[in-house]
Amino acid sequence: MSQPQSPTALTVSRRFEAPAERVFDAWLDPDGVGRWLFATPGATMERVEIDARVGGSFMIAERRGEELAEHFGTYLEIDRPRRLVFQFATSHADAPTRVTVEIDPQGLACVLTLTHEIDPAWAAFGDKVVDGWTMILDALAPVASPDDTLIISRSFPFPRTLVWKAWTERERVARWCCPKGFTVRHADADLRPGGRWTTAMRSPEGAEHVATGEYRAIEPERRMIFTHGWRSEDGAVGHETLVTLHLMEHEGHTFMTFVQSGFESLESRDGHHGGWGEAFESLGEHLAGAS
Repeated sequence: MSQPQSPTALTVSRRFEAPAERVFDAWLDPDGVGRWLFATPGATMERVEIDARVGGSFMIAERRGEELAEHFGTYLEIDRPRRLVFQFATSHADAPTRVTVEIDPQGLACVLTLTHEIDPAWAAFGDKVVDGWTMILDALAPVASPDDTLIISRSFPFPRTLVWKAWTERERVARWCCPKGFTVRHADADLRPGGRWTTAMRSPEGAEHVATGEYRAIEPERRMIFTHGWRSEDGAVGHETLVTLHLMEHEGHTFMTFVQSGFESLESRDGHHGGWGEAFESLGEHLAGAS
């Protein structure tokens, strides 16, 4: 008789500029969980129930068009603020899988490592599972530290390869990466960790604006992290924020999550929300014309 195979462990790590206690509590807060855990762009969270104790259960149900996507499970370990273990499933007919969340406090920040143990029979779908958890953790960032973080989610009916090209090819960036009414004069990108990018744009009134930053991490067609700052006329770069872009593809649609953190004020955060929102409308128009 053959021995059962050990589960396949998939791991995702993320640094949060928020205390470990705040990040940990976000996993068990019924009012906040519906904003990020198992949430997808364009869907409506219908039901969140959490019994936050060892042996307690949870239920998260989201309306995705005609489908009601359910996630339900049981808490196995709760050790605030360092460790949370639970098992969950999306169907009563399926065996639950195990998720371990470990949080390493680092002063006013922390590093979260999530390990999802799946049946080896599903190992071929490992990249999609990792993509899903990465997107979920991106969505957790503004919940854990909402005052200085902007998050925008979009769904495009185009393959991820095309969306990635729109973010990384200079001639494509120049067609959309600015607010409505602005024009991109030039766009440069040294697409590698440590490389710099620059986008120069002109307002309808003729004012010049130059955004620039450094790439911190690049996972082709999946994720990029870069800094973002504005360059003044004397060449100095002002306060920089950190941007995480995550792309996930499902059935020919690309789900984009854009997270920008480290704003100095709510006014600055909200101003960037308007500018990026208009730019992403132009991105959708560009993708439609390029497909």
